[in-house]
Amino acid sequence: MNGLRVALLGSCVAFVGIASTQAAVVVPIAPVANATSTTAFAINDDNVVAGSFLDQDGVEHAFFGTPDGDYAAFDAGAGGTEARGIGNDGTIVGMSNSQSGETAAQPIFERKQDGTLSNITRAGVQLFGSAQQIDNSDGKFAGTCWDFTNHQAVAFVGQNDKWRSDVKISEVHQASAARGIDAAGDVVGSYFRPPMHGYLVSNKVLTTLDYPVARDTATEIEGINDHGQAVGQWMDKKGVMHSFLLDIATNSFTDIKVKGATQVQAWAINNSGVVVLNSDLGPYLWCAKKRACQVASAPVRRLDHP
Repeated sequence: MNGLRVALLGSCVAFVGIASTQAAVVVPIAPVANATSTTAFAINDDNVVAGSFLDQDGVEHAFFGTPDGDYAAFDAGAGGTEARGIGNDGTIVGMSNSQSGETAAQPIFERKQDGTLSNITRAGVQLFGSAQQIDNSDGKFAGTCWDFTNHQAVAFVGQNDKWRSDVKISEVHQASAARGIDAAGDVVGSYFRPPMHGYLVSNKVLTTLDYPVARDTATEIEGINDHGQAVGQWMDKKGVMHSFLLDIATNSFTDIKVKGATQVQAWAINNSGVVVLNSDLGPYLWCAKKRACQVASAPVRRLDHP
């Protein structure tokens, strides 16, 4: 897939496009039973989703399962747990103490299919921050860890419950996050200069990816698949979050919308093009084409109909 990006890498391109969403469809993701809220963060190529929910006592727990509500829940530690990435083999990554609100206080974990939990370490030292998308080709995952020496968040790539390498951001910045990784080892995420900018690092070359409107005050790229499609979010001047699908080869953006929702956040995309997102109306699957979204018992509906 790297060959598709030669024209983009190393610079911001002049031509960008924002495509229509007329054919796009959405499928509701069933909430966790008895939860007060459900948030979906991840999806694998078998259309298994993962995320977190709040119970009746306001405690956050991780979950995974099929979008129709056949879920299993688990905790990776005290203070709340979020499942942020799920691989095709059932491996899950994320963070515990998720309700602390502090990157430096959130232990990063990896959970194997058999339920074995491991802390992510670097040279034997526990890392704090978050981990998100898993690359199914070799089990690498994108993450963000807290640098206690320089007091900043740093993007990194991990594998088999260990830090492997930092993601080099060649632009001057104050903090960085890695959110997604594909089979070629390309990494997407965001860096704060300020403001917040989305990015792609491919073959060690940085490309800044910002949503192409003047109202954009922050852009974050949250996930990428093996076909050059990425998803992310941008914030307008009123603080409202909007989401998009990005074709990296053409630098073409497609708006991701849910009819009636004000806030929409796209978190992940699988190799079939199914996007998992959250909104103020709840969690959904979004697909540019109806066929891709035939993954749940809930009915598919077009975005241009109520």
